Amino acid sequence: MLYTVWPLERVYARPASYTDIKQENPKEAATMEYREVSLQHGKVVARRDGENYIVEQLYSTDMQDYLKADYSPGKNIKI
Repeated sequence: MLYTVWPLERVYARPASYTDIKQENPKEAATMEYREVSLQHGKVVARRDGENYIVEQLYSTDMQDYLKADYSPGKNIKI
């Protein structure tokens, strides 16, 4: 059972990935730079935005990592 205030279309929608962007707009995908940052129990995938890197995804086996505000999508991360 899933309790949420978000509409189901948004919950179950597949997020746009790098391959989707690459197929839709190859020039934009060519200019995007992604980096993986290793954590103790997983990794963070970050996208370059100027001089900063922005968190795109988090992969971790430690559930506490998902509760840390530093690893939430859209946050700046130091590489």
